[in-house]
Amino acid sequence: MREPENPTLGRYLAFLRQREEHRRREAGLLPANRKLSREKAAAEAHITASYLTKVERDEVGQVDVGILRLLASTYHADEDEWRYVCDLAGYASPYPGLAGLDSTMEMPPLETFLEAVSPIMRTEMEEADDLVSFYAPQRRLIAANRAYYDTFPTHRPGIYMMEWSFTEEAREVMINWEDQVRQGVAIHRGMMGRYGHTEWAQESHRRLWQFPEFRRLWDAQHVIYARPMSNEAHLNVAGKRYAMIMENWQMQHHLPIVRSRGRLRPLD
Repeated sequence: MREPENPTLGRYLAFLRQREEHRRREAGLLPANRKLSREKAAAEAHITASYLTKVERDEVGQVDVGILRLLASTYHADEDEWRYVCDLAGYASPYPGLAGLDSTMEMPPLETFLEAVSPIMRTEMEEADDLVSFYAPQRRLIAANRAYYDTFPTHRPGIYMMEWSFTEEAREVMINWEDQVRQGVAIHRGMMGRYGHTEWAQESHRRLWQFPEFRRLWDAQHVIYARPMSNEAHLNVAGKRYAMIMENWQMQHHLPIVRSRGRLRPLD
């Protein structure tokens, strides 16, 4: 198994250039025997090829944000990809991070999160028929209600939910496993863009890197910062099929706690 691959600005810009090359070929804008060379991409972004080469090799300090915008435009990067470029380049300030967690801060230990479960949070879990859960930014479960545990009976506080996604049990429970896990890996990539230099993010990345399917999806370079509101997970629960949409909110809390609430709807 190869060593965990940490994202870098240069590596990601090289990926975007290669993707743009394929896009132009498919659109008939570039002959099949031609490449979108660094020289051509640099000319379109109004920089020198030698400078772009250094950028892609991560041999430059902080790249000017104007140059990054020109490159992102040349490569047809979407908004999430542009945000990711900014994060990797150290221009994270225009985009919100995790509430209560500066990009230089380490993650509090699990015990701190467990002790932070408030009476209001407990009341919501006791009174709600929906699936209610609370978790830390690295998708580590803090607390959940009975409806949640009935749906995911092996989950317990402290579990890394993304790590669980790569187990055989997850494949049995999640009908649309590929779609859901692909999005999870893309969100993880976004998190690594902002927090990848911290030990807590590195630990999460190492835990996931052990799974070949994670590495396959990671290599696709897809990045998002939130699941679409219309996203549905299809689940097998006690022999029946359900659809579930989870709504997530960053809580107003001194800790970076996310509140999640979802409802099961029969598919059959």
